[in-house]
Amino acid sequence: MPPEALEDVFAAEASLMSLAGGTQLVAAGETAQALYRLTVGRLAEVEPTAGGGGGRLLAVHRPGALIGGAQLLGDGRHATTVTALRDSELQAIPAERAQALLRDRPAFLEEVARAALTRMRTSEPGDRRKSSILGFVAVCDSVDMRDLAERLAVAMRALGAEVAVLGAEAEDSEASYLQALEMENDFILMAAEHRNADFTSYCSRQIDRLILVAGAETPLPEGPIPFVTAAIRNQRLLDVILVQPAGARRPRNSDRWLDAAPASRLFQIRAGDEADVARLARIYTGNSIGLALSGGGARAYAHVGVARALAELRVPIDFVGGTSMGAIVAAGVAMGWDDAEMDRRIREAFVDSSPLSDIAFPILALTRGRMVDHRLKTHFADVQISDLWRPFTCVSTDLTVGGARIHRRGSLRRALRASLSLPGILPPVVEKGHVLVDGSLVRNLPVDLVREQHDGVTIGVDVASADGLKAGDLRLQPPGWRWFASGAWLRGPPIVSVLIRSATLPSVASMALTRDDLFVIAPEVEDIGLQDWKTYDTAVSAGYEAAMAVADQLSALRR
Repeated sequence: MPPEALEDVFAAEASLMSLAGGTQLVAAGETAQALYRLTVGRLAEVEPTAGGGGGRLLAVHRPGALIGGAQLLGDGRHATTVTALRDSELQAIPAERAQALLRDRPAFLEEVARAALTRMRTSEPGDRRKSSILGFVAVCDSVDMRDLAERLAVAMRALGAEVAVLGAEAEDSEASYLQALEMENDFILMAAEHRNADFTSYCSRQIDRLILVAGAETPLPEGPIPFVTAAIRNQRLLDVILVQPAGARRPRNSDRWLDAAPASRLFQIRAGDEADVARLARIYTGNSIGLALSGGGARAYAHVGVARALAELRVPIDFVGGTSMGAIVAAGVAMGWDDAEMDRRIREAFVDSSPLSDIAFPILALTRGRMVDHRLKTHFADVQISDLWRPFTCVSTDLTVGGARIHRRGSLRRALRASLSLPGILPPVVEKGHVLVDGSLVRNLPVDLVREQHDGVTIGVDVASADGLKAGDLRLQPPGWRWFASGAWLRGPPIVSVLIRSATLPSVASMALTRDDLFVIAPEVEDIGLQDWKTYDTAVSAGYEAAMAVADQLSALRR
């Protein structure tokens, strides 16, 4: 049965139904009541998570999608919740009649089964989740939403996308008008000014993703934000953009927006800054670039060389994350440090003198951790993660519950301190009753955590997959009393290398990751000791050379 014949069956057998944006079509656990075919609009399919409060977005369904086929062919129950993201229209064949058609018409059965299998095989999140109608809603009068949307459209078109911008003039448009406009464009940007409540309400029912736009000092709305529909709230299809003054050095108090709105991402831009608008264009067209940096002791200095090479190649970094020492370099990128500032601060914090020289009687760890605390405060002050110029993720290990603790908000230096706290070397961090240690134990190369934030390519830099410990690493160098006399004891005894290598072994498995949206760089750092903190220049050069060796492939990522 060809696809057009499938349409004929629905035309003959189905009734028509409309579903307002935010309305649930089916709920997880329900018995299948019908076989549905989407003709207009968008549906979000979500897998419930333990404890309620939303779930994991599995797919955004477009016209032509069948809903209920797998259930009618299986146990008859929906395992997921399906909700209209925008005003939608469907054809529905009652379950009993659909089952009779599946029994009596083999060709119909074949097409429904093929559609169900296709949905099961779909594995690329970008293909399933890409949003084509984006609703930009200003929540203050200080933001000219139409102007920002128009400038964003220009930047998106520069990346090869066909883009239309709609304002209040479209508030009475029917769903079929938007569908026709979608046929002509890759993206539609709906720009709702703060003063236009009617268009804001209309906009919230027609979009795939909502983006709230506020000024840096905009007061929070009182109570729940009414146009954040249940579908957007539960599927976390919500971003926040904060517009900082031109030339602003550092955003402040951004966490309050994450308290007020269930946003999955928060972006900082400067008023009138075209580079920041270009970054948004990459993000919303699926051309963004993420950077994930592994732990690995002194070998992690190589990340500075990779960052230097990326800057020279003009490869932009839109999302960044890291673990342990990789998190330190990643935080510098997110802070907006250029190469000179990155070099200066890493040297001051880790190279010029050892931050692990405050040796302690080993009750909790070999060091007191006070020197590390002081240096983190010196270089990262009281910056909050949400106030960084790039979305940032770092990882620690939660020994209280077992597993990874993902840090995407809160104090930056406290998150870094937790991610650095290698058991036995630095004392753990205690946060709200949870004992947190080095993230290398559970996720040394957090490419998956960076990748889940965007639909573009993620560059992973792995410095821990190189050859590990050698026999010589287990001996005092130089031996005996000369180890103390030379000052080598300041690096810590050989047990430090053993602990670092034990923690970073999990990242070796990450090298098996091969995907079109992942690019892995593995600098040659085998000759650099895990606690050889003075080999900074050698490690940086190794990272730079590894990145430049694949310069052509990296440059191809730049758009």
